[in-house]
Amino acid sequence: MFNFSYENRTLSAGSPWHLFCLSNLYFAQGLPNGFLFFALNTYYASQGATVAELANFSFLLLLPWIFKGLFAPLIDCFTIRRLGRRRFWILSSQIVTIILLLLLILLGPELSISSMGLVVMTVNFSIAFLDLSTDALAADSLDEITLSKANGLMWGSKIVGNAVGMFLGTALFFTYGISAGVAVLVVIMMIIFLVPLNSKELDFKVGYESLSFKKNFLPPLDLLKEIVKVFDDSRARWAIVFILFINLGLGVFEPVYNKFFLEELKWTGEMIGNVRTWSLLAGGATGLLIGLLGTYYQRHLLLFLFISIQIVVYGLLGLYVDQITNSYAHLIIFALDMTGAAISVSMFAIFMSLCTSQSSATNFGIFMALLNLSNATGNQIAPGLMEAYSFSGSFLFCSLALIPAALLTFKLVSSK
Repeated sequence: MFNFSYENRTLSAGSPWHLFCLSNLYFAQGLPNGFLFFALNTYYASQGATVAELANFSFLLLLPWIFKGLFAPLIDCFTIRRLGRRRFWILSSQIVTIILLLLLILLGPELSISSMGLVVMTVNFSIAFLDLSTDALAADSLDEITLSKANGLMWGSKIVGNAVGMFLGTALFFTYGISAGVAVLVVIMMIIFLVPLNSKELDFKVGYESLSFKKNFLPPLDLLKEIVKVFDDSRARWAIVFILFINLGLGVFEPVYNKFFLEELKWTGEMIGNVRTWSLLAGGATGLLIGLLGTYYQRHLLLFLFISIQIVVYGLLGLYVDQITNSYAHLIIFALDMTGAAISVSMFAIFMSLCTSQSSATNFGIFMALLNLSNATGNQIAPGLMEAYSFSGSFLFCSLALIPAALLTFKLVSSK
């Protein structure tokens, strides 16, 4: 039986509580994303929003994730050690998120899609801080052996959060309205907050006790030296090139697929919400499995395999878009969500292994900011692709954009 006394609630060494807390924090990122990104996208699409409006909505929600690399040094340089170097930022960001969501309950019914995008963008800034500080905590507190397993649990939890948020969001938004849905989200976020609140963080990375972080402030010059050290590794430089391609197709697909299902297949918003809930849950299970496999198999090979599958799925969707039946549509959504989770788990484990403990928030923040820039670029390309090439050309672009990423996976490993 697990002993969850205070001393056993230390965030280190891959203990049951350690992995539970990291998974909890990733669920805390996925849940509002399910409510405010997936469910709201479907809700507004069913209310008649255009592809351009949906693309702009998605772009606004991604902006905090693009710019989070700029405020990542703040998380590395400053903390209040009494609360834990990373836990201080984790707790602070969760409190701010809950306050902003309470304001959204009051504003929700009165907002247009563009105004809602601006409000949710502010919520996403606080969630981006939560994401950065959680990733830094993971990079600091996990050793190389547990990285894949932990990333599987963490990303699986985030996908489950997406699925639960998608399910509750669509059910509540369509039945009771936006404010009621956000109110339920606030209650769940308050419960989630109790886990990191009752945890204990070490002030050093396991195995590196001599590098214990003893102060509330890390000098910027020391931080800069740590960052440069990471990018002296050619794998980190190739990772940046890889990132610029990996999410372009996803960025195009996100604002387009809802309109495809609503207009071409005549689905309702509730039907889309139901299918995505189950496909995201399947993705969460896939992420967990891939995390375990990554302990035994080379992560870049798993990454190449699942990117290749996505290339084929997007390609078939684009070539046979006029012949897609409901059954095939279900298979496509499940395939993309499951392979997407597998790609993320493998990719994040590789990126985390490149980060150092003193600058892990900034290093990982740079990787994630560029990842979301790739996604946002796809969002901005989507309306033009739809206007010029309709659904078929848009889906074929998603396929072609992934080919460079697949080839670059072999540059993400050491030549030794």
